[in-house]
Amino acid sequence: MILNFKSTPLITRTERNFDANEINTSFQTNIPMRLIEFWNFFEEVTFENGINIYGFNIAVERNGLYEVSVYAPDYILIGDDGGGQGVFLKKNSDQLNVFYQDLGALSSPLYSLDIDFFTWLENNPVIDEEDVPSVELDLIDEVKVYVVRVPNDANKFIMDIRKCFNLKLSIKDIREKLNGVPFLVIQDITLMKYGKTIEILNQKYNCLEVHNSKNVILISPVKN
Repeated sequence: MILNFKSTPLITRTERNFDANEINTSFQTNIPMRLIEFWNFFEEVTFENGINIYGFNIAVERNGLYEVSVYAPDYILIGDDGGGQGVFLKKNSDQLNVFYQDLGALSSPLYSLDIDFFTWLENNPVIDEEDVPSVELDLIDEVKVYVVRVPNDANKFIMDIRKCFNLKLSIKDIREKLNGVPFLVIQDITLMKYGKTIEILNQKYNCLEVHNSKNVILISPVKN
């Protein structure tokens, strides 16, 4: 595989070829051929700014170490930035877009750089400081709260959500909306004020999803 790096990374070449079936089985998904070719050529690629991209063997090890299949089952950990941010690719997708998230917060939604993995590698890959999500900004940013699945106990949920958010929607209106999830239940609130309330409601009913002003999902129900 030929990659036209603009910078000069430290490259370790792989010592053996990996069969596509072995790779697909290891990650329980169909890996795009471009990535298989990459893993059959590179064992590790490290850039001066700390970005480190894993070969197949290292990827298997790190995905196990960080329990990615448990906390971010739709993604593969493909590298890191040397400062605690993981670099990810989405499973079951021919589009090798780059995602990132703090390796200590993998149960939170991942963020997208909206760029192809190989284009990113060839053009001095970086996760800018402005790209890294700020917890403080998330807390003061105005968010939207959606009901994305029918709650575990609809009647109690309706009473609780009207009380917690001081909703003007009637019980009848909410019950009708539950027949057509997802629906927007409230907006223009902050996690600083309502974050704990949303967390408690999701622990009880497991049905709320929170989007920030950029439509990034901050909170979502636990998958059953």
